[in-house]
Amino acid sequence: MKNILLLLLLFPLAANARYTANFSGEVKAVLTYPGNTIILIRVEGMPDSHPKCTLTDYMAIDPAISSESRQLIMSRLLLAYSTKEKINIGYDKESHKDSCVGSRMRVHRVG
Repeated sequence: MKNILLLLLLFPLAANARYTANFSGEVKAVLTYPGNTIILIRVEGMPDSHPKCTLTDYMAIDPAISSESRQLIMSRLLLAYSTKEKINIGYDKESHKDSCVGSRMRVHRVG
């Protein structure tokens, strides 16, 4: 019985995972704007096309995430940028409803 409950709890989490691909590369640019919480990044080897997102010059960190999460991501990005370390980016290469931030590909994970 416990195993069935555990499976039922895990299934929705797996079904809601919205990123379907990863790539690694060196961070080439991190852009922020006054009065806006969006973070735009350019990473070596990032995809140059997407079935839904029309702007592929930068990828976007969703401005709707918590400020704590944004600070963690920004710290990770700036550390990788300053040390030229390759990082792993998770994104959705398909056409789900949350694939894009505006017209740019949404970053789901920075690792």
